[in-house]
Amino acid sequence: MKKYIMLTGMVIAGAATIYSCKKNTISVAPFDVASDQALFKLNYACPYRGIGAVQIKIDGNRVSNNITYNTPFPGGGLNTGGSNNADYMSLTPGEHTVSLSVPKVGSGEDSIPVYTTTVNVQAKTYYTLHVADTTANTFSLLLTDLDNKPDSGISKFSFVNLIPGSAIDLYYGTTKVASNIGFKNSTDTFSLAAGASAQFAIRLAGAAPGTTPLATYPTTNSTYSIPNQRVYTAYARGYLGLVSPDTRRAQLSLLFNK
Repeated sequence: MKKYIMLTGMVIAGAATIYSCKKNTISVAPFDVASDQALFKLNYACPYRGIGAVQIKIDGNRVSNNITYNTPFPGGGLNTGGSNNADYMSLTPGEHTVSLSVPKVGSGEDSIPVYTTTVNVQAKTYYTLHVADTTANTFSLLLTDLDNKPDSGISKFSFVNLIPGSAIDLYYGTTKVASNIGFKNSTDTFSLAAGASAQFAIRLAGAAPGTTPLATYPTTNSTYSIPNQRVYTAYARGYLGLVSPDTRRAQLSLLFNK
């Protein structure tokens, strides 16, 4: 049975209301997309030192609660903010203006503009808009996500590099699953066997497998067991040359797609 929950006027965290925009609504990601709708989420990965939480607006209408770095909305992921769900917003096909801003206290009115871009989306398609870097260097990358869950026995992944000035290799255990992925670039999907247990790691392109990684997931020495029939986007974020506890340092996160 198709799982498709439409929520309008939804209260998030008991406080912020999600408003519809041009009849757009929040929905749990179905495996079959409605023929007259596009599915859309935004991955807020801008590593500011301290501008505070931001809001997302589409076509001038607020569609999110206040979110902080590093949060996909709606939904969430691993080593991210957000929920434990693979949610998307439902949008009418066509062109939309997407903006980020710091709101005035106690309202949805813009206080500090952060970023604005335009996206063009097609019906029956899933999208994630990755927004990264800061100030005048802020950029966005609109990627098309898988619209179906994988066969039993595997999960599928893609990888996006959002670290300025870098080229990155992604490892799962000792296996390199993405090679020399430049800044603002992404991979096709790849599969990992359900039940496998290892640690994800990112290294500068060409670094030996045994060298200290830039970042790992999990962030401790533990491993991550691949679930069955899920879809993720792994992404490298932050800046090179920074170390813990600076939250802007290079890190690795996984966003839920399915």
